[in-house]
Amino acid sequence: MRINPAQPGARFLALADELADRFRDRAAGYDERGEFPYRNIDELRDSGYLGLTVPAELGGLGGDLRDLVVAQERLAAGCGSTALVVNMHLSMAGQLARAWRGGNEQAAALLRGAAEGSVFLAGATAEPGHALVRSTGAKAVRTTGGYLVTGHKTFGTGTAVATHLVSMAVHEEHPDGPQVLVFRVPADAPGLKVRTGSWHTAGMRATCSDNVDLDQVEVPDEAVTLRFPQDHLDGTLLQTLWGWAMPSFGAVYLGIAVGALTQCLQDVRQRQWQHRPFTQSTIAECELLVETARAVIARTAAEVMGNSLWTELGVQEGMARVVAAKLVGTNHAVDVVDRVVRLVGSPALKAGSLYDRAQRDVRAGTMHPYSNADAQELLAATALDLPVAPVHPPLRTDLA
Repeated sequence: MRINPAQPGARFLALADELADRFRDRAAGYDERGEFPYRNIDELRDSGYLGLTVPAELGGLGGDLRDLVVAQERLAAGCGSTALVVNMHLSMAGQLARAWRGGNEQAAALLRGAAEGSVFLAGATAEPGHALVRSTGAKAVRTTGGYLVTGHKTFGTGTAVATHLVSMAVHEEHPDGPQVLVFRVPADAPGLKVRTGSWHTAGMRATCSDNVDLDQVEVPDEAVTLRFPQDHLDGTLLQTLWGWAMPSFGAVYLGIAVGALTQCLQDVRQRQWQHRPFTQSTIAECELLVETARAVIARTAAEVMGNSLWTELGVQEGMARVVAAKLVGTNHAVDVVDRVVRLVGSPALKAGSLYDRAQRDVRAGTMHPYSNADAQELLAATALDLPVAPVHPPLRTDLA
């Protein structure tokens, strides 16, 4: 793929493109075996890509969310599972970078470790039946100097290589009412167990997003990074987890579709189908879907980095904006792949082909929190001025 050196994030895009070329040849094998792509992660580490969102002053590449969404789309065109795994790490590192620039010196050690490749961040927050932004079934019991946490989590993407996990639990006995705690613990903490082999899915198979059990895991007070009232929309969570995750998730799934479209263009030329009306109309539709999604994702990333989502909008409005970026990215990815499959025809039925994998992988995006159903409810309620939950304002608005 040609890269315009004047394009924003061009140096990150070039690195992602080089890695994607290598990962593309291995993607089918990892998917077929449901095997975690350890070799790809090693190459991401060796290349410095794990430090993409780490400040240059701490040894990283100095990128931010605007760079991340561009690079991650390109990486996912090579291997969607690898891109989704590293997205967890890079988005969390980017959040830490903003905290560090805001005066949080404790973040420096983790960021230096991410730049060196000795720290890999992952999440274990999702639970069936819980609104991830407002509640959690895991329980935190107060002890001297911290909490004991017990719960069961799903979608542990990146746990195969993680050194630290971010998770959530509710402290029900708080004097001001139940509080949701967001905390970070070492992946080898006593009582924390990754249920290896529990990930059995049709799509994004190589992420190996296994379930995670927490049994009386000790969480010291200093490991709690955020707390907010249960069943509230939290402004700081918008600035961190959701502000970074939603646009970058959209970019990853869009990248999978772009990879399928790129292969389709090659196949069309080889078959000499360029002048067929159906070919041209289908390709035009795909290009418009991709460029529209890119524009929404890029705009949202700029709004997150510019703070306008919480200085000019309310928390629910800001949340709806970041969720919209994910919704557009993932749903346009599905639409692109569906069109590509109709154009390519029977080769797309070949098990293990790039087209087969893309069909399965992009559909995971519509269910990936925020799911289509939850996202549409939030977007409609916001447009109709209907509050979906009480709002807890961000701790600060002037993020660096």
